[in-house]
Amino acid sequence: MKAFVVQKPLHFEIEQREVPEPKSTEVLVRIKAAGICGSDLHAFKGHLPVVTYPRVLGHEIAGEVVKVGPDVKQRMPGERVVIEPVVECQSCYSCRIQYPHNCVNLQFRGIHIDGGQQEYVVIPEKKAYPVPQDMAFSTAALAEPLGIGLESAKTARLIPGDTVAILGAGPIGLACLIAVKANGHRAIVTDVLDPCLERAKALGADVVVNIKREDMVNSIMEFTDNKGANVIMECAAAGTNFNPMLEASSVCGRIVLVGLIFDKVSYSPYIQVRKHIHLLGTRNSNMIPQAIRMLAEKGKMIENVLVTHRIPFPKVDQGYDIMTNPAEDSCKIILTFPS
Repeated sequence: MKAFVVQKPLHFEIEQREVPEPKSTEVLVRIKAAGICGSDLHAFKGHLPVVTYPRVLGHEIAGEVVKVGPDVKQRMPGERVVIEPVVECQSCYSCRIQYPHNCVNLQFRGIHIDGGQQEYVVIPEKKAYPVPQDMAFSTAALAEPLGIGLESAKTARLIPGDTVAILGAGPIGLACLIAVKANGHRAIVTDVLDPCLERAKALGADVVVNIKREDMVNSIMEFTDNKGANVIMECAAAGTNFNPMLEASSVCGRIVLVGLIFDKVSYSPYIQVRKHIHLLGTRNSNMIPQAIRMLAEKGKMIENVLVTHRIPFPKVDQGYDIMTNPAEDSCKIILTFPS
């Protein structure tokens, strides 16, 4: 089988490897579609200190079960599945309080262990979630990023009537929007690119704002009748958003940090204390099944809005070139694998 292996940052090879054999409670999955995520690009460039090399990247994975271990009880060959990328220890504090995706001893596909940008992968049976047999693999591969949106909305502790501001309309910002609108909330979305904002409109954003032309804080305050947004989701990974978010937050608002902000930021905690603002981080997802159910209902529409590039494997490097120098109308990249 072929595997896209990053030997070290910015250096890759297409390796020929043996197809692995599933052990006792494992299944062998033939990969049929895999997304390229922003964190994959960080790993490719060497910007994520937790990545070990050499590494097969990719954690947005869908495929077909082709072989099962002797003690597998639920999965069977021929099933279409989404692969959950988290492998947890089941014993640390995070695991004990039902946050396995934040496991202290986390093994994450494409980061600590090999991911899905290869033709086959062996995984534990419980990490293979079945999808409807008529769901396209390219649609199913969106379950993981959509799960991030659902997890972020859960972290925000949304209550009926909350107004939401989403900063950044890339794939994860749009996944957050999908989750927010599914719960019936009004949402304003900001970005610097009009094509991204057009996608936000197509997914139900009530107001979109290009912050190159309009002031972000003023726009959010106008949207909320000068009360501030009850929830702000930072999905642009921009440290410069930090102080404006505090200004644009309502009293008792929640700010959810979704994007990976590597910059150091400076702010006045007094504003946060005075307005009783909850600053929350979110990482990974524990909501793949919920994402699959949502995709079963409206996955084709979501795919049509989000996916702008389909690249045949093993021409993976083309996808990373697009991610490195994206056109204004670029959004989600899906790698497709031959039958």
